[in-house]
Order: sequence, then C-alpha cells, then structure tokens
Amino acid sequence: MDTHPLLHLYSSAAQKAQPSTIRDLCALVARPEIRSLAGGWPDPEVFPGAELSAIFETLMRERRREMFQYGSTEGVLELRQLIAEQLMDTTNLFSPDNLLITQGSAQGMSLACQVFLDPGDIVLVGLPTYFGGSGAVAARGGECLGVPLDGQGLDTLALDKKVVALKSRGRKVKGVYTIPTFQNPAGVSLSLERRQHLLELAAEHDLVIFEDDPYRDLRYEGEDLPSLLALDHESRVIHLRSLSKIFSPGMRLGWAAGHPGAIRKMAVAKQFADVTSTTPSQYMLLEFIKQGLLRERIETNRDFYRQKRNFMLEQLEKNFPQEVSWNRPRGGFFIFVHLPETWDAADLLREAVDRKVAFVTGQPFFVDGGGQNTLRLSFSQAGREEIEAAVKALGALTRDRLAAGF
Repeated sequence: MDTHPLLHLYSSAAQKAQPSTIRDLCALVARPEIRSLAGGWPDPEVFPGAELSAIFETLMRERRREMFQYGSTEGVLELRQLIAEQLMDTTNLFSPDNLLITQGSAQGMSLACQVFLDPGDIVLVGLPTYFGGSGAVAARGGECLGVPLDGQGLDTLALDKKVVALKSRGRKVKGVYTIPTFQNPAGVSLSLERRQHLLELAAEHDLVIFEDDPYRDLRYEGEDLPSLLALDHESRVIHLRSLSKIFSPGMRLGWAAGHPGAIRKMAVAKQFADVTSTTPSQYMLLEFIKQGLLRERIETNRDFYRQKRNFMLEQLEKNFPQEVSWNRPRGGFFIFVHLPETWDAADLLREAVDRKVAFVTGQPFFVDGGGQNTLRLSFSQAGREEIEAAVKALGALTRDRLAAGF
C-alpha cells in the first residue's frame, strides 16, 4: 500500500495505474529453482553478441563522434531510410518522414495515445489482448472495451456492432488496438479478409487503428500476411514495431510508422519524453542491417523458436489431460491454454509455484475481467529441459485437480 505523504497530490492517472502482472512475477521468476514459462522474453542464446562486438569496435574507430552525440528526435536518418527500404512490407510510397525511431514499441504506443486520445475516449481491443497496449490507453484516461477473438483473430463483425451500439449511446469511440499477427497472448492471427474488413470499418466509423506488430518476423509456418499499414489507403493506421524479439531487447529500439503528419506529432511528444532514442543503439542497428546481419538473424530466430514451439506442443500433448485445450500458434512466443470452465488459473498458479513452476494467468489480458480459466505459456526463453519439467509438473497438477473433483 502506498503511504507517501503526498499521495493526495498524485494525478488521477497515477492513482489508477496498476503494475504489470508480468513485472510482479519478476521477483518470483528470478529465483533459480523456479522453472518459468511466464515472461515472453527472447532467449539470450540467439543474441548476436559476437557480431555486435565487432560492429561496436568499428564504430568506435570510425563514427565515435556521431555515435555518442545527441541525435534527432525522429531518429538517425540513414537508419530510417534503411528501415523504409528493407523492413517495411508496404507498397505505398514510403520515406523516412513516415518513420519515428522509438524506445521499443511500448513507447510508440504511448506516444500514439498522447497524439490521438482524450480522457474518456474508447479504444476497442481483443478479448484477450496484451495489457501493455490497454495500459497505455488507460494512462491517457481512455477506456478499453473488449471484442471477442476466435481462430481468425479479432471478430470484426462483433466490433462493428459494438461501435454502432456505443455511438448510439453517445460514447466517443476513437480507435482499435490490435496485434494482428501471432497475438499476445492468444497466438492467433487476423485473417486477410478481416484485415480488409477492419480497415473498411475504420473508414466507416472514423477510427484510428493502433497496429502493434512485434512478432510478424517470427513466422514458423504458413504464408506471410500484409500488415494493416500495407493495406491502408486512408492513413488510419499507426504501425508499431519492436526489434526486441529479433535483435536485442536491451537495445530498446523499435519504430512507429504512419502518415507524416501523425509521425510529426508523435515526434513532438517524444521531445518532451526523452529527446531522442539511444544513439549508440541506433548506429549499431544501422550497421547490423547494412551488413545483411538482421535478415540472417531473423532466419536463425525462426528456426530456433520453431523447434521450441514444436517441443512445447509435444510436451503438452504428452502430459495434459483432454479436459485442457490449447492453440497451435504459427509464430510468435505464446501458447494460450484453456482450463475447464469452472477453474481459476490463479488457484492453479499458487499450486504450481509450490511445485516450482511459474506461468502467467490469462485474466489480466481480459479488459472485461474474464478469462479466469485461461493461462499463457511462453516457450521463448526456457530451455528444453525446463520446458519438459515445467509442462510435466503442470500436467500432473491438472490431473490431480481433476481426480480431486475440481
């Protein structure tokens, strides 16, 4: 409980802010005896340490003055040019003016909310959805309301009905937050038909789309789908990307892409947040891309995490009872598990911790308070032995609860 004597002077937003559930698990996960399937962090095994060490030495010799100086708020121009040319899937005319380098996609979402949201504005999100996105909306005084997901991602027909109903009651619906590709936590992807329908609805109802797309480079099977930005012809999409999953999370790099007018407004907001993203990280990424190493790293990561996904799915099939179900994600980091409807995953977590296993309960991902019988398992950071032992323990625990009549 906060006992600060100036508590009464806290802003209303600060008083309402809640810490991330995953961050609260960090102390637990740090215990060496805990086998964690909780955090969706990359595996350090695939960090490009040797390549970055060589690049840093070269930069120290050749570009030290620029690397350690203040940079522009928008980001290093040459880096934005390379991203526009090599990393964007859009066929629209694209230039550095459409891009803002951010401290990860989380900052991009925060800046986008500053530009587009007023207190009381409604943003529609999936049930479930990543709580970092909904948290950024709440930090601006906005309200997130949920729309169901299924195997094809966000249910756009339900979204249409929701917007109409809300507007009929005089509510201000400002936008949609979506993770269209290998969604966190559900692992599903928005189908091409629904991507097109979502853009049509955004035009019809005058909405902005916050497209959070950190996992699109981690596809393990199936054909790539175009981003919402690539399909957008009305400049309604703010596209947010992160390099944490394919390069290095500690570099804190990502970008926001969209119409130059919106990007300029986000850059103004960023000036008062941190002035500029970390300049050494930007120059190291620039050289990493120029040398063709990022493309190689993406392929390496795909192979590496595909094997982990397959192994966890095998362990789930081997150890979990038929009363428990889960998805088979085609990419990303997560498998979403549905327990029997009457169960509470929070109870299961408490028992799992006693068996030295940790995961993330599903309820925090549901803005309507639902999802009590769901949980998220991450295969990204844990090793094979850890995955095997943790899934075996969880499987035994679920079978014990079923035998006890839960």
